[in-house]
Amino acid sequence: MRSHEKGNGGGSRSELAGALLVLGSRLAETGHHHEALDRIEEAVETRRLLVDRADGTGRTELASALQELGVELGEMGRQEEALVPLRASVAAYRETAGAAGGRAVGDLGGHAVAAFATGRTLLGLGRTGEARPYFAEAAALHTEITTREPAATAFLDHLFALHGHRLTYEGGIAAWTRTPDGTTSPDRPEDGTSGGPNAPDRSDATPPARTGTTTWTGAAAGDETATRTETSARIVPTASVEDGPTASGPAEPAAPGRGGPTIPGPAAPAASGQGDSTPPGPAGSALFERIDRLNAQGLALADSGRPGLAVEPLTEALALGRAAAVGTGAAGAVPLARTPHHLAFVRARSGRRAEALEAVDEAVHLCRRHLVDAPETVRPLLADAADSLGSRLAVLGRHRDAVAPATESAALFRQRARADPAAYRGELARVLNNLSIRLCDADRHAEALAATEESLEIHRSLHREDPAAHLPGLVHALADLALRLARLDRHDEVAAPTAEAVRHLRHLDRIHPNNDVAALAESLTWLGRHLRRHGHRDAARDTERAVGELRRRAPEPGR
Repeated sequence: MRSHEKGNGGGSRSELAGALLVLGSRLAETGHHHEALDRIEEAVETRRLLVDRADGTGRTELASALQELGVELGEMGRQEEALVPLRASVAAYRETAGAAGGRAVGDLGGHAVAAFATGRTLLGLGRTGEARPYFAEAAALHTEITTREPAATAFLDHLFALHGHRLTYEGGIAAWTRTPDGTTSPDRPEDGTSGGPNAPDRSDATPPARTGTTTWTGAAAGDETATRTETSARIVPTASVEDGPTASGPAEPAAPGRGGPTIPGPAAPAASGQGDSTPPGPAGSALFERIDRLNAQGLALADSGRPGLAVEPLTEALALGRAAAVGTGAAGAVPLARTPHHLAFVRARSGRRAEALEAVDEAVHLCRRHLVDAPETVRPLLADAADSLGSRLAVLGRHRDAVAPATESAALFRQRARADPAAYRGELARVLNNLSIRLCDADRHAEALAATEESLEIHRSLHREDPAAHLPGLVHALADLALRLARLDRHDEVAAPTAEAVRHLRHLDRIHPNNDVAALAESLTWLGRHLRRHGHRDAARDTERAVGELRRRAPEPGR
């Protein structure tokens, strides 16, 4: 809930904080979540400076800003981080409870929203015991508002229902569950009060099957109206051209994995952090099969060099998937998650970069929403989609934003590689290389070097096990290391990895058409010039000769 400033006290700084919150909200609504987060964090720090430690003036405004920060982090899938500002928001609201003359209804509503958001976040993380006191606090605040201004509780009732909860007759908060006949009924109350299927409902709002775009408003007479638009979260990240190339390998993510079902459109979050595990019936199975066929058709068209024609079947699959996801929770949404990822791939191949970003962002959002419900199914797809999101952002020049999803992808692939090294070490090396590029583009060169060194270590291990299969990857990784060292002005260290890459190139019997020869040649050309500028003339000459030989031996396009 927002508290709009009236211009007293902090003057221009107070107005700045309010403007930053509004800007953050607008950016979030248009999918620019990382930029939104920056604005909201700036607003929180400004609000913090405006709090009067003596009389507490400004504490309510700080609480509101902290709640906004927690909501934004939650919408970005960062629930653990969201708990910190959400709990701080509730604590700040509690400190205002003893204010002379009591609190305004709008402030009580803000407190209730913060408590409910904290409880819901804890519930989504499986920490039900910690969540219950926050739900009880929200319910008690709802009761207090009812006694003072009954009409002002409408927005709270709507908010509870929007997220799959309801107020019980006894004044508690209960989650809705889906019964076998397709209707909904209240589950065990989250605050420990009595309730259950037979408890009368005090709210006229019906829990929606999925979250759309809904604006809730609420204010008592004389209070300022507080508004917040709930939307399906979108992220928007970035890549640049430095004075030298960022990498010798391709910055683009690998083509989406084949096999497995597909996904689109955001489904409603599960009421209690548990997905609806009811499998789709026969009609639903036929629909999912059609979605799978459309995905396969789209990918086949893209693989045959016709990505423009691939957009139509994948767009149809996305629309069908959104319809299938309504009301089925994780069982309906998770099997559909690959569709926007595939659509992003073919849109990027068609040069539709902004639309590609929108599609892959939807894939990431869906995966994050259902990660708790079906971690083993969702985690691999989230790892791929996050890597793709980083690349899509980079292509549009959003380098700072691209780092977060690339980092997330690397972390997820590390988990997979630890569980199954033989299957996933190569993929981990690939996403680490992409992370290195993202960090380099964001001018975080020391971190980029660390990611490249980790990738190189994996490539060396793979090459020792199977030299012929993994020699190209090792050459790319060595060139990347040389580039990272050059960017850190460690000029005398550049020659060794460059010379090793050149030596390995001599033993490369055949260059596969899928190998990115142009990028490797560009990197080695730049490294040759760099070595010459810094007095390594022999190494520079060997590198330049290797580039000429590489280009001469490269397969012709289409062969």
